[in-house]
Amino acid sequence: MDIQNSKRLTRTIKACLFSIPIVGMLSIPTTKAEIFPNLESEKCMADAYLLEPGNSLPSDALNCTANDVEITQVDNISVTECTPGQVITFNADLTVQTNAKERYDTTFYLPLTEQSPQMVQADLGTGAPTGVAYPDYCSIALPKSPNPDVGAYVDIDTDRCGDIEKSGGVDSYQLIQQPVTMLCIDKDGDNRADFNYCAAWDNIERDNCTEAADPYPGQIPNTKSKCNCDTFNIDIFIRPDPPMPTKTPSGVVTRPEPGGAFSFDYSFTNTSSASSLFITSLTDEIDITGDGNYDVSVDLWSTPVTAGSTDGIYLTASTCQKPASGETSVEIAPSATYSCSFTVTIVDTDLPNDQSPEKYDDTVVAMLVDKNGAGVGDPTTCPVGLAAAADETCSDVERVTVTNLPPDISVTKTPSKTSVLEPGENVEFTIVVTNNSGAFDSPVTLDTLTDSDFGNLVGNGDCATGGTIAMGGTYTCKFTEMISGDFGDPAHQNTVTAIASDNEGDTDTAMNSATVSFTDVPSMIDLVKTVEDAADGTTYMVEETGDNPTLVRTLSYKYRFSVDGAGVDSVTFDKLEDLIDTANAGGALSDLTSSCLITEDSDGAVASAPLSSGYTLLPGEWASCEIDLDVQGNKGYTWTNVAKIYGTDSDGAMLNANDDADVQFTDVPLQVTPKVAFKLNAYVVLANGGVDNVDITNIKIGGVTLADGATVASTFIVRNESVSGYAYGAETSLSFCSFAADPDILVGGTYKCAFTLELLPGFDPAGADVNAALSGLNGLVITVADDDGGAPVDIVVDITVQTMEP
Repeated sequence: MDIQNSKRLTRTIKACLFSIPIVGMLSIPTTKAEIFPNLESEKCMADAYLLEPGNSLPSDALNCTANDVEITQVDNISVTECTPGQVITFNADLTVQTNAKERYDTTFYLPLTEQSPQMVQADLGTGAPTGVAYPDYCSIALPKSPNPDVGAYVDIDTDRCGDIEKSGGVDSYQLIQQPVTMLCIDKDGDNRADFNYCAAWDNIERDNCTEAADPYPGQIPNTKSKCNCDTFNIDIFIRPDPPMPTKTPSGVVTRPEPGGAFSFDYSFTNTSSASSLFITSLTDEIDITGDGNYDVSVDLWSTPVTAGSTDGIYLTASTCQKPASGETSVEIAPSATYSCSFTVTIVDTDLPNDQSPEKYDDTVVAMLVDKNGAGVGDPTTCPVGLAAAADETCSDVERVTVTNLPPDISVTKTPSKTSVLEPGENVEFTIVVTNNSGAFDSPVTLDTLTDSDFGNLVGNGDCATGGTIAMGGTYTCKFTEMISGDFGDPAHQNTVTAIASDNEGDTDTAMNSATVSFTDVPSMIDLVKTVEDAADGTTYMVEETGDNPTLVRTLSYKYRFSVDGAGVDSVTFDKLEDLIDTANAGGALSDLTSSCLITEDSDGAVASAPLSSGYTLLPGEWASCEIDLDVQGNKGYTWTNVAKIYGTDSDGAMLNANDDADVQFTDVPLQVTPKVAFKLNAYVVLANGGVDNVDITNIKIGGVTLADGATVASTFIVRNESVSGYAYGAETSLSFCSFAADPDILVGGTYKCAFTLELLPGFDPAGADVNAALSGLNGLVITVADDDGGAPVDIVVDITVQTMEP
């Protein structure tokens, strides 16, 4: 007998000897029940199954349907909480139960990812869960063989792995405080960790199981379905994830000195759907100057105060919920949002001396715990200089600034008159400097007062510097200077500049200008526009262009321009425009400058001097040019062109003059030429009144055998235009004239036919009168013969068609 069978027999004898029911045997045995250590990183069950030669999984998964072995309880757990996605190791009491008579080498696979051990893990790649060194994705709880056997916890097959059997009514045993490695997960959302496992076993009593990877530790299913997978909750609390608070300014983020109120909105959501968060403190931490060192902490649960006048940071408003009386924390229910608004008022009169703004970087720090009092913070969200604790979570850092205000002054410069007659006059200028600064920068000192044209104004008139100007106050002085120039010169403009300083040594510069222009008697110009030889102001008559869009009437326009003799300045003319008639051309403006060649002036004929290069006339002189322009219009319409000429006198004054000229369109009689053409249907009836049958041997017209398309010179074309037969009177279906069979006309019979003549003159080809005179053998000739062999006979019909067109 081999050792294995011998031990099996011994166990049978034991069962027989101790089959008397004893109450103590019904309890779950725990003595020396333990698992192999260091199996925290192993192949999962389906992957291990594939390591066995000959095994395959077409669907990449085992189909566990057996329920022979299971873990029914996990108690006395050494950890109290975990974070989803975290791989945890803890000690616990595991209750193992069999639902079969006996099973060998019980092995339990615990997933380290969300995939079941009965699934092939290859799709996860070679990496491990983030931050966890478990590349094979399962841990294994593998009971050791007991020595000696204790109740259901037995060693049947003498290998290194524990077996299980029902004996004396006991079907379970406990593994006391054994290490368990598993993934923290809570798929059912009840805020307790899910215990996921798959059980494998051997149905055969054999020595084939060890803790070594040969090629896998423990046991795999005998078949694809001989395994059991289950999930149940265990008493490990799911720690909520730290929230992600946001802090946003709800108003301005920059205030001028000495500061002011800055408002913020703060909010975060408890992402856990099952567990509350608890805020134990809420502060706004402030880094003054933005150097990374947080200088001031403002308790957002404190009572708001009124901002003082001394430098400091004051909590002046807060809606942030704080703990109720007697409580130390504020509860944020699952999925709830905590939000509030608060305002801090900064008073800062001591800003940086380099005039840069004072920076205030601030973040809201919340101290958070879960229901067990364990910290639920994320200190990595906090600035380095804050040295946050594990239970602290920071919002984003927001920056507000207080900017330095230099003194603010303004200056005005007002002349006693804004224009003077050439060659010039004395003008008195009044200077007013105003202090617009706040109280913290007042009074200001007037340091300099200068003028762009007249230099330092100190001592000019009653102007002086060195005095102070109170907040809202003014300083006024006056001085007088001669302003000279000719008309056309640029206006005189001079600028006063004032510089003042405040009590911090900051300065402000203000400038203001005064303008004095020069006046003169303006020059006058004139323009006279006429059509061809029409007198000025008269309407020129021209034949209409009617409805023909391409027909125009070309007219010669004369433009005579002059300078008023009462003026004193010469004028240079350089541009001529003509506003085309509105009704016919939409008011289009035409530049005629390049077309205006001066052919005559007051001094006589000139050699086509171009206006575009500028043409200068003295007072009393004139010049003219002629330009051909196209006009269009219907009878009775008056076409009006308004011309405008531009010039500049010697003082630079811009001048212009305009004049119009009317053209009226007269009637052009109608001219209609008629053209006439014909299509002539010819109907033929031949009656045989003789004693012999008649054969038609030929039919000609104009000397051409009758056929569709036959053309006779330029007179006509023969057409067969019958579709269902020519109709004439009672004849409703006459065929095109032809002769195919003999005889054509029997004795006493009648032959009927028809054809069409398209008479060409008229429309085609030359539009001449129709004159088709067809007679004799050039007319319609029908040649017939009898059956006696006599000579053929011609039947002749003369045809004449004529038109006399105008």
